[in-house]
Parts: sequence; C-alpha cells; structure tokens
Amino acid sequence: MRFGKTLRQSIYPPWKDKYIDYAKLKSILRDDRPDDEDEPWTEEDENKFCDEIFNTQLENVAQFQEEKVRELRQRVDTAFDKLKDLPPIEEGKPTSDTTTKWLRDLEGELDNITNEVKELQKYSNLNYTGFLKIVKKHDRKRGDRYKIRPIMQVSLSKRPFNSEQAYSPLLNKLSLMYFAIRQHLEGNTAAEVFPPDPDSQPETHNGERYTAHKFWVHPDNLLEVKTYILRRLPALVYSELSSKGMDDANEDPTITSLYFDNKNFQLYNEKVDREAEASSLRLRWYGQLSAKPEIFLEQKNVHENGTSDEHKFAIKEKYVKPFLDGEYKMEKSIQKMERKGQSAGDVSEFKNTADEIQEFIRANKLEPVMRANYVRTAFQKPGDDRVRIAIDTDIAFIREDTLDRSRPCRDPNEWHRLDIDNSNMTYPFKNINQSEVSRFPYAVLEIKLKEDPANGRKRPTWIQDLTGSHLVHPAPRFSKFVQGVASLFEDYVNRLPFWLSDLDIDIRKDPQVAFEEEEERRVQQAQNEQVVGSLLGTKLSSYKGARSSPVAKSYLAERIAAENATLSTPLSGRSGGPSQPTPTPGAEENTNQQQQQQQQQDSQRRDYGTLSSVFPGFSLSKYARFRRAHAEGVNGDLPAGVVEPTEWIKNSGPLQIEPKVWLANERTFLKWQHICILLGGLAVSLYTAAGRGTVAEFMGIGYILVAVFTGCWGYYTLHVRRQMIIARSGRDFDNFLGPLVVSVALMGALVVNLVLAWREALRRTGGDDPPPRRVSEGDVLGSSHRRRRSEPNLDSSAHVSSDRRRPRRSGYVDSKGKRREGSGGRPHYDTGPLTEWPPSGMSSREELTLGPAMRLIARGVPAFRGHKKAIPHASEQYYALYATAAGNRGDDTDAANLHDSMVQLMTLRLLGSGQATYPWETLEQPSYTFCFGKRPGTITLNHWVSMASAFPPTIALRDPGVMPREIELYHIFERLKSLERGLEDDDEDLMYKNLYRRLLRDPDKYLGPHRTLDKQITDLIMVLSRPDWIDFTNTRNQVATKFIFDTSEANAKTYHKFFHQLLLSVELDARINSKHHMTEAKEKLLTQIPPTIQWDLALARRWRENIRIENYGDTPDQVRLRFKLRKRQVKMLKRFTQMMKWPNLADTLDNLRYREETSSLDTISSHAMAFFTGLVLPGPTFPFLIMNSLIDLDPDRATDDLALLTHIHPNCGFQYRNSYTYWTATSIVGKVLAPTCHSVAGWVGPARPCVDLARSQIARIRSRRLPLSQPPLQQSHQRHTSSSHSAGTTGTSASNNPTPLVGVGVPGCSTMTTPDVRTMAERSDPLGPPTEVFPVQEYALVTVDPDDVDSYYDSHDLVRIEMLNLRPCADRPSTTTSTATEKSVPTWFDASLQFAIDGVSWPLRLTYDVSFVCAWPCSDGPHPLFFDYVFTRVGVDELAMSGSNLGDTITGAGGGGGGGGGKDKGKGKSKEKTHQPGPDDERVLVVDAFGVPDNEVLARAWCANWGLSAIVADIGRTCMACAIREAYAATLTVVILVDDSRDMGRED
Repeated sequence: MRFGKTLRQSIYPPWKDKYIDYAKLKSILRDDRPDDEDEPWTEEDENKFCDEIFNTQLENVAQFQEEKVRELRQRVDTAFDKLKDLPPIEEGKPTSDTTTKWLRDLEGELDNITNEVKELQKYSNLNYTGFLKIVKKHDRKRGDRYKIRPIMQVSLSKRPFNSEQAYSPLLNKLSLMYFAIRQHLEGNTAAEVFPPDPDSQPETHNGERYTAHKFWVHPDNLLEVKTYILRRLPALVYSELSSKGMDDANEDPTITSLYFDNKNFQLYNEKVDREAEASSLRLRWYGQLSAKPEIFLEQKNVHENGTSDEHKFAIKEKYVKPFLDGEYKMEKSIQKMERKGQSAGDVSEFKNTADEIQEFIRANKLEPVMRANYVRTAFQKPGDDRVRIAIDTDIAFIREDTLDRSRPCRDPNEWHRLDIDNSNMTYPFKNINQSEVSRFPYAVLEIKLKEDPANGRKRPTWIQDLTGSHLVHPAPRFSKFVQGVASLFEDYVNRLPFWLSDLDIDIRKDPQVAFEEEEERRVQQAQNEQVVGSLLGTKLSSYKGARSSPVAKSYLAERIAAENATLSTPLSGRSGGPSQPTPTPGAEENTNQQQQQQQQQDSQRRDYGTLSSVFPGFSLSKYARFRRAHAEGVNGDLPAGVVEPTEWIKNSGPLQIEPKVWLANERTFLKWQHICILLGGLAVSLYTAAGRGTVAEFMGIGYILVAVFTGCWGYYTLHVRRQMIIARSGRDFDNFLGPLVVSVALMGALVVNLVLAWREALRRTGGDDPPPRRVSEGDVLGSSHRRRRSEPNLDSSAHVSSDRRRPRRSGYVDSKGKRREGSGGRPHYDTGPLTEWPPSGMSSREELTLGPAMRLIARGVPAFRGHKKAIPHASEQYYALYATAAGNRGDDTDAANLHDSMVQLMTLRLLGSGQATYPWETLEQPSYTFCFGKRPGTITLNHWVSMASAFPPTIALRDPGVMPREIELYHIFERLKSLERGLEDDDEDLMYKNLYRRLLRDPDKYLGPHRTLDKQITDLIMVLSRPDWIDFTNTRNQVATKFIFDTSEANAKTYHKFFHQLLLSVELDARINSKHHMTEAKEKLLTQIPPTIQWDLALARRWRENIRIENYGDTPDQVRLRFKLRKRQVKMLKRFTQMMKWPNLADTLDNLRYREETSSLDTISSHAMAFFTGLVLPGPTFPFLIMNSLIDLDPDRATDDLALLTHIHPNCGFQYRNSYTYWTATSIVGKVLAPTCHSVAGWVGPARPCVDLARSQIARIRSRRLPLSQPPLQQSHQRHTSSSHSAGTTGTSASNNPTPLVGVGVPGCSTMTTPDVRTMAERSDPLGPPTEVFPVQEYALVTVDPDDVDSYYDSHDLVRIEMLNLRPCADRPSTTTSTATEKSVPTWFDASLQFAIDGVSWPLRLTYDVSFVCAWPCSDGPHPLFFDYVFTRVGVDELAMSGSNLGDTITGAGGGGGGGGGKDKGKGKSKEKTHQPGPDDERVLVVDAFGVPDNEVLARAWCANWGLSAIVADIGRTCMACAIREAYAATLTVVILVDDSRDMGRED
C-alpha cells in the first residue's frame, strides 16, 4: 500500500487538519509526472519545496505535537492531584460506594487521556514516516543536484518527534495512577503487589517471569561497559558451542536469527503499532550453518497486558524446508521423545507447539524476509539466573526476501541464502550487494532480571548505577526484527519505529550530565510512588538522590573535586559542621595560621598557568564560580554523621612516582629550550645582517626579547610542575599563559614588520615611479602581465609574431602633460557613465596613472584573450584555438541560451554533467556550447577563433588483437538493465565477475586477475579499439539510431553489434565515472583516450541519461524501451513547428498527437527515433534530426521531395509548398536572412519564398572561402581597387576569383592565424600599449546619437528586400550520393539578394561564406576609444552605392579614435596631432544598420558579396568602442551596428 493511502486511512478525525499535507508536497515535487517531463527542476522550485516542507509543514506538525503533549501533561497532573485527596486503604475495610464511583470516573478520565496519548503517538509516527518518505522521493527524483534527506533527519532529531522520551513521563505517571486505582478497587495492599515499570518488558521463560531492559552502547563505551560487568558477573560459555567441540568455543559466538513475515509485512506492522497479541517468528542458530549447528524455531507472543512468552523447539536443517511447507509435522522428534520415555504431557505440549507454529506460518503466508547476524557476549553466574546480561555487537541485517521475483535475494526454492551460508560469510559481509545489508552502529545491551514477589522489583545497586550512567542509552522497546525491516524495506512499509530518530544523534553524553538526568528522573519517580504508597497505606520508595555518579565522573566533576581537596584544610574539618568537635583556643589559632598558609599556597597554585593571575575573576564557568564561592567562605554543611577526613588517601603512604612522569616534565622543558634557540638564532641573524636597515634591526631586537622570555618560561614550568608532582597535587598541568604570550609577541612582531616595511617602501618610491607593468582586468584563467610591443608573445614557450598591427602611442606622450591629484594623492574623476570626454573638471592635457585609467577608461569593458591548446596524440602542427572574455562585470555573454535555441543535444561535456564552463571542456570541437551567438545568424567570438584551429584527421586505431566474448542479445540487455542501477564498484569481486564472465577474457586470470579499475578500463579500451566496431567519428555514422531502427531479421547482425558495442562503452563509462576514481584521474584519462573511444563514451552517456529498458528478449522485436526525454522533445518539436510557421501545421500536429498517444514516435524513421529518444551524438547532426522528424511527421506527399535533406551537406535549405524557405544556420543564405526570421535549432526561417525553386525542393548553396595568405583588409582592398564594376554590380565574378569553394561539409573559414590568437589581448587592450602614464587626449568618446537612430526610422527606411535569386550552378561539384538518380540529387545554386534602395534595384551576390560574430556585451558604457583604433563610419544605404571608393575609405587615410573619413556620426573629435597612416594601418568600417531588419540584411549581404566577415553589435548591449576593439581582436574589418530595442519592424 502506498503511504498516501495509509495516511488517509490512519488520520484521527479530530486532528485531520494537523497532519502533513503529503499530497501537496508531492504536487510541488511534481511526483505525478514521469521522469521525462520537459520542465527542468530549477533553484526556485527547490527553494519552494524546502520552504514548504521545513518552514511550514514540519513547523506546524512539531508545534501541534508539542501543544498536545503540554495539554496531556496538564491533564495528567490534574488527575494526579485529584488522586492525592483519596484516603489510604485500611486493611480489612471495603471501599465505600462513593469512593468507588469517584474512582471509576477518574479511571474513565485516565482512559480518555491514555487513548489520546496513543493517538498522539500514532500521529507522531505517521508524520515522522511521511517526512522521511517525501524527502526520499525528492532525493530519488531530484537528487542529482539537491539532497535534503540528511537535513530532514537532523531537523527531526532536534525535535521530540516520534521519540519515546516525549511520552515516557506521561506513561510512567499514568501507570502509577492506574495501579493505585486498581488496588483500591480490588482492595489489595501494597505489600502484596508492586507497581509496573513502563521502561521494562515482562517476559516469561520456562515458567519464570523476567523483566527485560534494553540499551544501546556506543563503540567508544563498549569496553568500559564490559569491564564494569565483568567485575560483578563472569562471562558465560555457551554449552551449544562447547558441546560441538568447536575450537572457538571460548570465543563469543556468532548468532544468526532468520525472521519471517509476509509480503505485506503484517508482523512488522503489528509490532510497530504495539497491537495486542503481536507475534514474531524466527529461526536461530549459533556459528556457521555449515558446521551443522542446532537450529531453533522460536515464536514470541506479546500479550495485551504487555507481558510476553516464547515457544520454541529444535529442528534439524534438512527438516526446515519441509516443515515450513507443511509437509513435515515433526513426527520423528515426537517419536524420539516417546522412545526416551518422556511424559505424555511433554509430548503433547511439543506437538501442540509445532502444530500452532506451523498453522501460524500457513495462515499468515510467512516466509523468511530478513536475517540478523551478531556476536553475543553473555554474563551470568553459573547456577544463578537472577541476573542475565547479554551484549550483542557487530549487528548486521541482511535481506532474505523474494519480493522482487526477477532478482530475488534468496532462491525461492531454499529457506536461506546459499551465497552467505555456503561461503561461511562473516561480518561485515562485503561480498554481497551492499544495498541488501544494513549495519547497526551500536551494540545492544539487554539485562534480564528475575522477578521475586517477596522482594518486589529491587534491583542490584550496581545494575541501577550502570543503567543510569552515561555509558548506555535507554532503548526500552528496541527490536532487531523491527530495526532490520525498517532499514532494509523502507519502501515497503508505511510505519517506522520511534527510535530511528535517535540514530541520527550522538548518544554519547557527559558522565555528570547523564547522571544528573537519571537522578532527576529517579527522584521524580520516587515522589510519584510515595504519593501512591501513601494512598495504599505503605511506602513504595524511599530513594534519595546521590551527589555524583558512582560509575564515572565528568571532567567538570573531577575539577570540582580537586578544587575541594585544595581549598579545604587537609588536617581539620570545616567550621560550623554539626558533628565537629569544639577546638581549643590554641588549637584554633594554629588552625587559622595553617589555613592562611595553605590558602596562600593554594592561591599560587591556582594561579599557575591561568589568566586568573592577570585578570582576576576572568572566567565565568561553573568551576570558576564554585572556586570563588569557596574563597569567600560560602561552604555547604556536611550531612549529619559525616566527618571530613584529616588526610586524603592519595597523600597517604610513601611517595612513588613513575620515571616517565619526570621524563615528560623534562621533555617539555627541552621543547621550550628548542623554541628559544630557534628564536635566538633568528634574532641574531636579523640583527647581524641588518646593516643600516632599521626594520631588520628592530625585528632582531624584538625576537631576542621573545627568545629570552621563552627560555625563562621553560625553566619556570619545569620548576613549578616538579613541585606539583612531589606534592601529589590534583590540579591541572596546563599552562596556556606562556604559549599565549609567545604567540602574541610573535604576531605583534610580524605586524610591526609589515607596517614598517610598507612605510619604507612608500618612502623609497615616494609615489613618483609607478610600476612598469599592469595586469588586465580581463585576463581569465590566471592573470598575466601585459607586454610591450617588443615582447608580443603571450606564450612563454615560444616567441609569437603576427602580421597584425599593435596599437601605437604618439611621440610626445612623455614630454608634455601634467597629473592632477587630490588631497589624498588620488586623481579626481567622475565614476558615473561618461557623457563627454574629457570628463567634467578634467583637462585634455592631463595624464592618468594606471589605477585611475583602469577605473575611468577600462571599467566594465570585455577584455579578450586567445588560447592555444595542444591536441593529445597529435603532432605540433595540429592545435586547437579558443577565445575567452571577461571584465564586463556581468554574467551576460555573446553566446545564445542553449535551452532557448533548442540545441542542448548538440553539445556534450566530457567530464561531469551540465553545461561546459570553457569551450575546451566539450567532446565536439569546435564547441557548440559556445557556437551560436545571441543575435540570429551569428556566432560567438570563440567559435570564430576555433574555426582557425588545425584539427588532425581521424586515424584508424590499430587492432590490439583483443577479442571480446561472444554474448547473446538477451544477456546484453540484461546487463544494460542492471547497469541502470549503477556499477557495483563497492564489491570488487562482483564487478570483476560481471565484466570477465560474459564480456571480456582476463589474460592474467591465474597470475594476477584484473580486479582494479585501472586494469579493467585498459582492457575495455583495448577491446573498443578494434577496427570492426562502428566508428562514430565518421559523419555518416553519427545518426546512431539508423543501426537499430530496423528490427527485422535482415538487420539482426548490425543490431546486435551496435548494442554489444554500446554495452562495452557503458561498462567503460561507468568505471571512468566511478566514485572510487579520483576527479584528477578522470580528467587526465578522458583527455588521453582516443577520439573514437570518446565518441563511444558519448553514446554511452546519452543512453544512460535518456533511455530505460522496459522489456527484452532473444530477438530485437522483443525489446521495449522507455524514453525519458520523449515529452520534452514533443514539446520542443511543437514549438519549433509553430516558430517556423510550418505550412501544413494543423495536419502535422494532429499526426504528432496521434503518434504520441499510440507510443509510435520512434517507429517513424531513424531520424525521428534519434530525436525523440535523445540518443543524439553531439555535433551538427541535431538540426537535421529535428527538421527531418518534422518532415516525416507531415502527412503531405510533397515532403517526399525533401527526403534527401542530410547533415552531410550542411550548407543547404529548402522550399516547401511555395510558402516559405528554410535555411541552415551554417549556410550563407541563412546567415544573411536571419535578421528577418527566427533562428532556432540550427535553422533560419520562415524566410521569403524563391521563384527559382520548385513547389517543394532542396537547394544546396555554393559559396567561396577566403584564402589565409594575407590579411582580409588587404584582400578587401585589392578586390575593391581591382574591380572595374560600377556601383550596383554584384562584384567580381566567381569564375575569375581563384578562391576555393565551400564544398561538401566544409564550413566557413576564419581568417585568423595562430599569432593573431595569441596576441589578441595585446591588440585589443582598451588602454592601448603599456606605458607609465596615459594622456587624456589620446582617447575619444565614440557614441551613437539617438537622433541618428531615429533618423533611420524616418529618412533611411528606404531599403527593402525584393527577392531571393537562386541560379543553378553549371559547374557544380560531383555529388556524393552515388545510389540516387540524377533527378533526385539536390541541385547546387549560387545565391543572390535583390534590394530596392530608394526605388532602385541593387542585386548583391552571396559569393563568400563569411561569418557574423555577435559582439560581447559591456557594462558602464559608453567607453573611450584609444586613438590608434582607427575606424570609418558609414550608413547602410551608402554600401551598395559606394563602389570601389569604399576600399580606399577602409584602408586609406583619415579617421581616428573618435571618427574618421566618410560619414562621421561619432561624437569624438579630431586631434591636433594625428598619426599619419602607413602601409601597416588597419581600419574598421562601422556600418549603421539601424531601422528595419532589411537594413541589417543589406549590410550582411554586402559583406557576403565582398568576402568580409563582420561583428554585429547591438548598441543596447554594448558600446561602439568595445565593438571596434573586438573587431581588432578578431582581425575583422566590419562592424554592423543595430538597435534591437528600437527595432519595431521585426516580428517577435
């Protein structure tokens, strides 16, 4: 039964609104939804759940429970006060009718209180179980990031929740009141009976009555408890073992108890609920079962009055199974008893016991469910059973059930686990599944006392002292059976025992505190019993509290006792005592003198090593207050008849001191002298080497003084401790004053040294010589010093040269200008956003030092840095390039959100889960985590840089010659199913067996088996390196589901091979990510694994994260899988379809809904199967999976013309039903048209239709790449200057341009080189080249005037896209689809866009495969721009009409850091002295593309026509200066400015 149903059935109606709202918590947890639900569990969801369960539900339940306990306590006290008015029983005189009626009414009131106490206990138990159940659901469903079960356990343990301690006082008082009332009603006297003890359990053994007391013992206290008991009772040697003649008969025996229950755990629930006539059944034997021990079948019955009895008989092992099955009636044992001549009564009793137990098993359908294994140490006097004590240690509970028929813990045909008993397995049972064993952390102490009606319940004093000490923790109703079931079958039971909360706390206590609590309890109980005794006419208890624990004293108690011995006069008693003799005047005078001398000596000893000698009355501890009270003469009187001793026992006899005491004192003295010598040597060295340095001289003198004090203090401690040893002083030897003084002196000397050294440094520098170097705020992964132009290399290993120009400074920087500084030596400047340059109050002739320059110019700017990383297993000519940025003081980046852009499955982090932090952390390279920019059709700066990487070609792995074992399909899925629960890395033998029994062959099986993780990982890598496996690095194999989509007999071999390879990969991935594998080792291993194996691991990761096996068999058609991402992927496809405005939207969504309801989404096609299952390899395949899934779901026959859409040809698009065209984000058409479309899942659309295409047709786009032989600016200039076309032409013909084509699968290329990447930070520094001062006049504030932006909406709204033209390529490259007919092969096209500008048509050919980089955002802008970052600013409408003159404008003279030639819309002003451009000058063209999206499309088309990649900057997120600097960092020549916040033309 589920817990929610149990909770509803068990609610007490008057309190129905006070229970845990389990349904609400499940709703917040979203437990009713499957694991593949789309909505992720966020931080906000976690906070909401935790706030509800901890701050609302738990607080409400705890508050109500406390209020009810308080209310019940008041009602019990009121009833107890009424009982005090009852007259005592007079022997022989019956109780009057009035008194009888009054007692009956009081008994009825007690019954009501008792019922409410029972309901409150059930209430606490239900809510306690509910809280643990719901947090377990939370951790299982959301535990990958948040685990709150330990927090809940701690919270429950801090409250009196489901704890016996909260109800024991009530039950004790109620039991006494019931006892008194019944004695009155029955007319008995107290001499005949004695009250019950709720803290014990009455038991009956062989007709004798015992009271059992149970306790927990912490392992730290176990030895002390045993030795305490051994002083009173001898250890018991078990006759069961000695009779067998076992060698270890003198050792403590191991006992195994096999407990029975049914699948509903009926017996467990009865014991937890404390129902009347609750029973338990177990098989018990001593030692190992292989030794043929005597087995006992025992049934224990608990009756309604709380007593219990036990019925048992011995049975041989071979008869256990027949007896449990009802096939054997113990006939042979009965016949044996008759042959021995036993009485008919004994035989009949034995037969009845066997029949009753057998019927009990049959009626309740009992079977073994759990075994308890423990080592028992027993104590008992031979022949005397009045006191029996047993201590059980090494307690382990092991599952023996067959609840899971598919994976039973025990063979259903056996009555016990053969894997444990046949192998003689012992504690701690490491060779079995660790989820099937639970180890109890404490030892269990059980004391059984025989009841004697003549003496009542009088216990031995030493038993009372032990049970009331700190050594044991009371657990009156503890049961091994209940504890084992609760710990192993928590998912199967809806009731948990009350003592579980005590397992989450430390049961160790301070001895004195434990003793005081026990004394308080006993005194209260004695007072209650005295009241009851007065009612019965006798005195039941005369207990008086003791002063200290008789078992052990706490540290505080020992300190107080030692202080008493020191403060009191050892040769005379205290004055004022009633039993002291009156001293004579002379004796009194001598006594006073002795007391004064003794007090003076005690004062000196008391002050030794403490702060009291420095700060009198410093301590506020209980010990200090007690000492001061003695010093003031406030002493308590001794009890009558007690005389203070004249001499302490410790001071009697000859002085005997062990040599180690003297040696310890001398060793301490030598340690102090060692410190003295070290400090002295350091002081002399400093003073000698000081010379004229005052700081070193001062420190030398200071250390000399500390060294002198250290030597003196060591001698002082030696002398004082020697006197204390001789005087047998009971005082402490600690002396923290000396170490404290030495530590403070050394710390003070270091502080003084720091201050003086700092002042000396300031005096020497005088503030005139700033440091020659500075550190950029934008450096990431460790700060690095900026270098001057003569030191361009960022890599210490090699000198890097670059053709790119670094920023230069003018020649008059150091000759003119002056600094302005405030009163504190710091310059004044405005910290708000800049609106003018120079800022208000600052002259253009001033110069800034490094700190003010960083705060004024570089605050909030992104600083770019390039990285070059070697590729493992490749030569130096292959490398990977990356770019990072930091310093913009925000979390915003240039990368698109993976969830919003629907590309989560395009990337995979090598180590760990979640999104990668750096681009080199992903498997696919370049990384798709940092690929798509925030703006449509753009990429990130990192992706632009990564395209310049030199990746090695895939090299086929050498055949290692290691063959895997042949394995059937059924066993493959069986192992994959078992791995869903995780790797058995806690059991080395099981892990070895699972790998080498069916999958691999161990070559060193007999000499050195491969049991360790590293050897198993090596073997798996060797096997997966075979060339006959599927190579997922091959682009054609990266749609992995094509190997398993066909489940027919024809594809059975490929199907089997795929899953065989998958199983080996999952085994390898599980071992690499084992919890026993260090993180550093994982990182190193994953980087060294060959790429082929890495892609196998990627497939394994996708399988483990997204797919579960529901059913499997011997053939592929019997396999049934469950897809965790199915619902999320369906929602994603719906959203994708709607955003793309799919022409046949309604029919497609209807078909999708039908397929989802019939669970046939994975049977549409291999692409659809990959998309809906989530079995997607990272990389560029995902966009084609989602689009092909949409096409396959569309029932229109027109989609047949789109069947050849494949990721092998990524630069493509298609037209569907003459409605819209759709283009990949990697094609030049998609990049250019993106501002007018949506860009999601790697697709751009819906775009305008094309008349050059059929109604439904695929189009592959041909475009060219730029060569890397020269910088793009020079290439651009050469094209401009060599072109003879007038404005409005499409540029140089493709046939005349020798640049290569972007052919099949070849992406656009970056124009960056390795030196460019390494010098990126130097070439884009916001402050310019490093220098000592930074003149204000070298910077200008470049901004975009809002009026200029408005003007584009008014006067520049003249650009419109007329049409998209596609011209078939006559000389197209040969196709790679050899099996298709010529008609079915998609056609290659040259693309062009035709614009209408002010009524005139302007065609632009999309000749080059250029890229558009999304600009990094900045903060605190706008920022000043260094004068050497040269740019020219033009309007978008001037591009098409510029002709060849624009090339001269880009690379020619004019312009500077605040403006330039052409159309100067910046606010920067030209300088008085301008650097004349030279042949190495670079200029950035800034294009204003504000207004309608067609303006931005025009700018992008112009770039594609001329082969210029560009930075696209949204001025709402970044400033113009930062965009220009990023263009210099990326070696780009064009910056396109847009304003999304003002763009009203784009469809949202």
